[in-house]
Amino acid sequence: MKLYCFDKTGTGLGLKEARDVLYDKVLFLTFGDIRPEIEKGSHGKPFFLKPYDGYHFNISHSGDIVVMAVGDSPVGVDVELIGRAKDYMKLARRFFYKHEYERVETAIKSEDEFYRIWTYREALSKLVGEGLSLYSRKDIRTDYDRQSVNLDEGHYIFYEYDYPGYRLTLCVPEGVERPKLTKVRL
Repeated sequence: MKLYCFDKTGTGLGLKEARDVLYDKVLFLTFGDIRPEIEKGSHGKPFFLKPYDGYHFNISHSGDIVVMAVGDSPVGVDVELIGRAKDYMKLARRFFYKHEYERVETAIKSEDEFYRIWTYREALSKLVGEGLSLYSRKDIRTDYDRQSVNLDEGHYIFYEYDYPGYRLTLCVPEGVERPKLTKVRL
């Protein structure tokens, strides 16, 4: 598994251009001059077509940051600019399970805990490929202390990364080693 990050600060690039820069560089690093064809699943998750269907990837962006993970295991990644959600407690009350909301409410750094839970939820739902509807389907008990979750589909772990002003979380099947975060430049 590889994890890449592109910071578009000061480049003059828009979000789409920044995403395209990262995507092109990661594909080159992974496949050389080959550009695998891509389709989207029923919930919008992109995937490579044969013969590259053994590779998985996921992209996320927020603020000036674009991240992309690619590897031979299912993957979900989310990055969020901290402070973007002005009324994060209202969002937590609306979208989180009761035990998650209470975790945010009682945390010493409640805003940090909100973004931690939010990125875990996003990364997991992107890995599974169902979007956030996954959470309306069943009660998912993420162990935030052990950074893991069990689903019918398997056992998954979360890796958190430090990036100033952002919360970045990667979700992968248990057994996948933590990849380092590689910064990509123009």
